[in-house]
Amino acid sequence: MNNMETTNPEFQSAWESPREAVNPTGFSTTVHQEWKHWGVGVHNVWHNGRHTGKRHITYHDEFVNTCSKQYIVLPNEQVVETVEKVLQAHPEYGLVPDRSTSGGKWCEQNGNMILSKKTSVFPAGTSMMTRYVMGKELDPSGDGRPIKMGIAVSNSIDLTRGFSIMPYHFRPYCTNSMYHVSFQSLLSEGNAEIITGRINTYEEDIVTARNNIADAETYLTQVGDDNRKRIQTIRHTKRLTEEFIEEQIVRSLDSLSVITEKYAELARLKLSKFHAQRIVDSMPKTSIKNFDFIETHDVTDKNGNVYTEADVKGDVTQWEAFNAMTDYLSHGSLNYNSTVNHFREVDSIFMSVKAN
Repeated sequence: MNNMETTNPEFQSAWESPREAVNPTGFSTTVHQEWKHWGVGVHNVWHNGRHTGKRHITYHDEFVNTCSKQYIVLPNEQVVETVEKVLQAHPEYGLVPDRSTSGGKWCEQNGNMILSKKTSVFPAGTSMMTRYVMGKELDPSGDGRPIKMGIAVSNSIDLTRGFSIMPYHFRPYCTNSMYHVSFQSLLSEGNAEIITGRINTYEEDIVTARNNIADAETYLTQVGDDNRKRIQTIRHTKRLTEEFIEEQIVRSLDSLSVITEKYAELARLKLSKFHAQRIVDSMPKTSIKNFDFIETHDVTDKNGNVYTEADVKGDVTQWEAFNAMTDYLSHGSLNYNSTVNHFREVDSIFMSVKAN
């Protein structure tokens, strides 16, 4: 044997712990994968010396959730690092970090990053979004209160949502944000890992939502059809490339003109009883009192069931109602996932979005 190998500290250290001990009885865990600099860990779960097929996800030494062997954890910090590398390499996108604040109680904020708070289920920071906007302000509604358009990047390590990129805007006048969750291009949670370089295949379906307003329906249908065709050839690997991220950023940017056209349309149209009922049916009951353009009353049907019926109060446009709802969510105190899911409801009510 080479004497240099036997005296090499790294060589000796490698042989000190080639594997972890697994208890022959009861439960035990071993490290499957760690990102120590980000505090993220994935641990195999054993029972009576046999692998259970399950793994535990941890974040800064706190338990997050249990996942299957097939689930691939994508650390939030790795997503941000990779996306921002792409954005800096493409100044033609015109996207810069958005550090604006809304003051909502539903999240914590670190610059352009929005983080989930600690709950009874998950530690703090297991879900996140980062925001990026273009410098030019737009006033699609003509109300003299411009907005900044851009994208938001979302991810979690707690199994609640996967990596996605969605259109986003910030309205400085009232510090409202809107995350167009229904427009997002995403990968199902736990199905991708970031790698460098270029490959020809990706894992799982990309969900592309389409806005069906008349002027944009053809364009968005083509986008959806194109994605479905691509999916037929990209199901065979669990890797997420920088090239793929670039594609999803461009797709989100392409949708911004469609969204601003819809904003202008909302400003021209009056809120209808249909919209009011959708708001009452989809938003938390405690939120309705914040919308002074809606009045409600209880109705009993012929079977004795009681339901809430909504009517429009006053003369209000859909754009005004849209902003009232984003104001409530941006500055509200629902939990992180509930807030994001209700942004999806706002899309459903006003943007006529359907996913394919």
